[in-house]
Amino acid sequence: MNTYKKYCPNVFVAQCEQEQKKGDLIQITTKYGKEIENEVFNFLGKTREGLFLYSVIRTDGVNSQERAERKAERIEGYAINAEKRSSAYYEASQEGKDFLSLGEPIKIGHHSERRHRRLIERNWERLGKSIAEDERAKDYQRRAEYWRNKANKIDLSMPESLSFFEFELIKAKKYHQEMKDDPSKRAHSMSLQYANKTVKEIEEKLCYALRLWGDEEDIRIMEEEKKQKAETKADKSKAKSDIIKMNNGFFAFNNDQFRQEYDSLKNCGFIAEGEKVVHVGHGLYIPKSRIDIFMEQYK
Repeated sequence: MNTYKKYCPNVFVAQCEQEQKKGDLIQITTKYGKEIENEVFNFLGKTREGLFLYSVIRTDGVNSQERAERKAERIEGYAINAEKRSSAYYEASQEGKDFLSLGEPIKIGHHSERRHRRLIERNWERLGKSIAEDERAKDYQRRAEYWRNKANKIDLSMPESLSFFEFELIKAKKYHQEMKDDPSKRAHSMSLQYANKTVKEIEEKLCYALRLWGDEEDIRIMEEEKKQKAETKADKSKAKSDIIKMNNGFFAFNNDQFRQEYDSLKNCGFIAEGEKVVHVGHGLYIPKSRIDIFMEQYK
């Protein structure tokens, strides 16, 4: 059975027991037992249990924008119904308004006392319900507006996110460069840091978008660049670089890179056939037999 699995924020991918090919149509079962037809896009790797992960697109055209639009419409319907109830309660609270507008005092002990008090109590209760429904309608309208804005947002669950984040990254880098070149454009002391943070966040999203929706060549280039950056960053600190090398560590960001580095260590006699390695983060792998020593030295 194929199921959905969360891959990153806003993105659920297919988790399959059998290997699939790009363009295959598969049925994916939701947690509620409903089956939805999806088209397979990119292979994303395997889980620890050996299940295959794929980015997919629903063939019925429903995506996060469509779901947000539907939710906005549903909540707007709630708002309209709440407004109707509020108006109905308000109209009901006008019962006996001609009599009450006269300001006639309640006649204690008179046969009309009970009827007079109950009229005021009913209207007061109806008016309270009218106000409560009006507040509820306003809350629904705020929520509908939130989801209406979501309906115009492009996120990683859509193939369009690839070109979107490529464009956003160009803008972010341009703005960051302007902050670096002209300090007078900085609104405050942290403007440059915030601009740099935005660039890094968009770069991370673009990496996800490439894995999910990019072609094989683009993904290969991205992973080679990440490997080079990781190795360059490690080399900046000779002490850390020496610790990594001394413990037979290596960087890898895809299966081909991993196999190439693993085989290289094995051929040099640094690790034995079948020896496990541990991913310690940021693409860095350390042989399991050396992990305790590495962690002690790398503090």
